[in-house]
Amino acid sequence: MSSSLPTLGSVPDTAPFTIRVAGHADTTAYMNLIAHADPHDPDPFGLARDILARHPGRPLSHHRDLCLLAEDSTGTAVGALLGGVPRWVLEHPGIDTLALTDRMISHLGMIHAVAVHPDQRRRGIGRALIQRAEERFTQAGYGVMTLNHAPELDGYYRSLGYTVDDALLVHLPPQRLIGMTADDTRMSAKPLRPSVRLAEVPGAPHRVITSLLPGASLPPSATFDGTRLQY
Repeated sequence: MSSSLPTLGSVPDTAPFTIRVAGHADTTAYMNLIAHADPHDPDPFGLARDILARHPGRPLSHHRDLCLLAEDSTGTAVGALLGGVPRWVLEHPGIDTLALTDRMISHLGMIHAVAVHPDQRRRGIGRALIQRAEERFTQAGYGVMTLNHAPELDGYYRSLGYTVDDALLVHLPPQRLIGMTADDTRMSAKPLRPSVRLAEVPGAPHRVITSLLPGASLPPSATFDGTRLQY
């Protein structure tokens, strides 16, 4: 399995695996691995197949999508990660202009799936893939990473610095809140730059991602009246 795409840097020398961008030549191995993230679906994350068919490009590995592959010392694929645009951003009625959509998808990233081969688990591969994704999104100028997961993984994602909730709210300028939920899973978020915060606002049912976009900064006195932020 080979690829002309560059590596993203190496994990520590003591780690028995490396992480790199996945390319078109990796499609079969990548799709076989990412399927472990949702074993009940016959073709989970099928969109990744189309992403890998595209020419790579910035700001992530395939423009606004990120495909990472972990390999052991023999070059065998042992883990995969898929990240990119949160689908809910493209469908939310509160994101009602193309300009706002463009700003959101360039500041708010999401890990759609991370999977490790069953024989290779508990070796830190999933953690390393997530950390590498965070680095790549940070370098591309994103302000927050989000993901959804099963409730039994709450502790795992908290250990990686994520705030876990049933839903999250995003502060849009000037004084609006929009929500994102994850149905029967949990929603987690982690700021990627110091200015972005997950604030607890009186009256708001969930934590609020604030300072993600220009003009969306909450003063300490802010409250939510059920319709709008007040400050």
